[in-house]
Amino acid sequence: MNKLKVGAQLIIWGRRPEENLESVLIEVKDAGYEGVETSPELILKYGSKAKELLAKNNLKLVALHTGIGELNKVEQALKLLKEFEGEYLTFSGPGGKGAEEDYLKCADFLDSVGKIAKGYDVKVCYHNHGHEIANDQKGIKLIIQNTNPELVKLCVDTYWVKFGGSDPLSFIKDNKDRVAYLHLKDGSEEDMKNKRFSELGRGSIDFPSILSFATQLNMKWVVVEQDWTSRSPFKSMLESREYLRKIGY
Repeated sequence: MNKLKVGAQLIIWGRRPEENLESVLIEVKDAGYEGVETSPELILKYGSKAKELLAKNNLKLVALHTGIGELNKVEQALKLLKEFEGEYLTFSGPGGKGAEEDYLKCADFLDSVGKIAKGYDVKVCYHNHGHEIANDQKGIKLIIQNTNPELVKLCVDTYWVKFGGSDPLSFIKDNKDRVAYLHLKDGSEEDMKNKRFSELGRGSIDFPSILSFATQLNMKWVVVEQDWTSRSPFKSMLESREYLRKIGY
């Protein structure tokens, strides 16, 4: 079995990456992460300097995360991923109430991007939120059933699966052939009532079981994502990384 690599989503640092990427990447490295996930816009802003800073801190660009419907930005993002040897181009979905028509348009878009991405050796992934999981997983099922499994994979967000009413481990097992990587995100039952997030190990998600199964799938990467924190981003991300080490990852 492969050893899981652990990346950090930069969202928790807010606007700091745009203002001073170097200081953020130093914190990512010092917290013990091996890679980062961020937006195409951030990498474009820094250009070759981003590549230099990642290399300086021994970090890899794991994924670029963007929104559905911006086909004009897709080729640009894929070129960046190829240049930076990134793994995944990840999309968040239609949002709103998630009408069936929206999901079907989303599925068409993802298939179109998947065809283009084959030429770049990049995996296209769909990242779930709670509304795709609600109502007996109606939204995510529409995405899965209407996309080509060879072209479109899943980035499973553990918090939003549970928030939407499903068990994250069961969801990953049910869709194991489609899951490319995970967003590890935690929250207690009380957090979920208020859309709050917590450091890994403080909430209600069963990460030991989830990560044990992820290693059985020979998954390459998992990414810690905490959307916001009332503490310093470094302290929150360090605590999450230390928790993962404590349980063997």
